[in-house]
Amino acid sequence: MRKLTKVLISIFLILLLFAYNREVVADGTSQFQLSGTATSLLNNWNFCSNIRNDQVNAPFEWWLWEAAKYGVSDGSVAAYGVKDGYAFIKIAASGSDTWHIQFNQWVKLKQKQYYMISFKAKADQPRTINVKILMNHDPWVNYFAQTVELTKEWKTYTFYYKHPDKADETVNFCFELGKGEVTTVYIADVILRPVDESEVPEEFKEEEPETVEYEFEDEEEPDNLVNDGDFAYRIINDQASMPFEWWIWQASTYNISPAKVEKYGVVDGIGFIKVENPGHETWHIQFNQWVKLRRGNSYVISFKAKADTPRKIWVKLVQTGAPYGVYFAQEVELTTEWKIFTFEHAHPKDGDPVVTLSFELGKDVPTTVYFDDITISPKK
Repeated sequence: MRKLTKVLISIFLILLLFAYNREVVADGTSQFQLSGTATSLLNNWNFCSNIRNDQVNAPFEWWLWEAAKYGVSDGSVAAYGVKDGYAFIKIAASGSDTWHIQFNQWVKLKQKQYYMISFKAKADQPRTINVKILMNHDPWVNYFAQTVELTKEWKTYTFYYKHPDKADETVNFCFELGKGEVTTVYIADVILRPVDESEVPEEFKEEEPETVEYEFEDEEEPDNLVNDGDFAYRIINDQASMPFEWWIWQASTYNISPAKVEKYGVVDGIGFIKVENPGHETWHIQFNQWVKLRRGNSYVISFKAKADTPRKIWVKLVQTGAPYGVYFAQEVELTTEWKIFTFEHAHPKDGDPVVTLSFELGKDVPTTVYFDDITISPKK
């Protein structure tokens, strides 16, 4: 009797396990999880956790970009979230161009490596969306771009792509949701993984797209390379999305020091930054903007500045990324009266063509600093 009972229990357990396995395999997301290997280079590819939506602090997680926040168009999102292993983005207004709403994540890719791109998507109303891999900075060159037609039913889309020679290592993986039908878009199982060339179908083995590098030799340089140097507009302060506009960096955000800005803004065409805590290094508070310089050319840097309390500040031209090499640096003494500061800079022939114009406001007296008429002009 005991033997019969054991046999019956064993059979019951086997049937239960079989039923469980069938249930798991029936879920596409679970199939990927059962692989035991990293399925996608993208974080939260199967939407098992919430959308972070923090481009500045977590660009390697999913985040949204909406043109309405920058006065570009009315492109905006009414709601977004995660449910049952998929993401949904409810569009409030689609804007006038496809890039006016973006669902993004930064990712690192290797040059000359083939990748498979696959995702599932649908929408409450049929419409098109774009999937792209592109530079995460100006000039926002597309390395890969495909337009897909969404229906009301889930559909899987699969592409293959070779990351070009000389392309950026860190790029933006992007779903463009602007311009089309105002509806809710659903996305699931976003796979981006390296593959061997032998796995790539012939129709995807196309000639590599041209990689655009930072060269501006064919462009005519404007009289002033600085955007909004006369502070006719507000300080946008969005380093991640708009680094070629004014933005503020403070060490306290990254727990480096207590350096902190109390407030900032524009009043009557004058930009101001009120320093609450200057930290213990000059670079612990920065007022920045990326600018394009032509290698080997000379420039005149000029600005007006003052402070409520006399203090030093530093103006620099610095690499936009590590090791943050300094091309130009000058210490200036501010008083309570407006003063014009003018310097010359010869940009090296091997210098980066995109640099950070940085006013370092750390280390010295905590006070309010004022700026106007900031220019970088090609030397005639």
